[in-house]
Amino acid sequence: MPTLKAEYDGRVFVPCTPVDLVAGTKVEIILPSLPQKLTAAEMREWQEIERQMAASPPYFPTVEEALRHTRKGP
Repeated sequence: MPTLKAEYDGRVFVPCTPVDLVAGTKVEIILPSLPQKLTAAEMREWQEIERQMAASPPYFPTVEEALRHTRKGP
């Protein structure tokens, strides 16, 4: 099944690349499920995770060390 990328301009979907269709051709657009707003409890949980991440030192002090580690992989 062919796919195409498009942008929604607030009124219509506009293809990002030229489309080889006759004007007036009807198509079906399948949208991924849209994210829902977080509940207050979910927002607090994410804020706690962010706080913990900000308080934790990085696993690798530098990008070079992280790359060196991943290149030793299997």
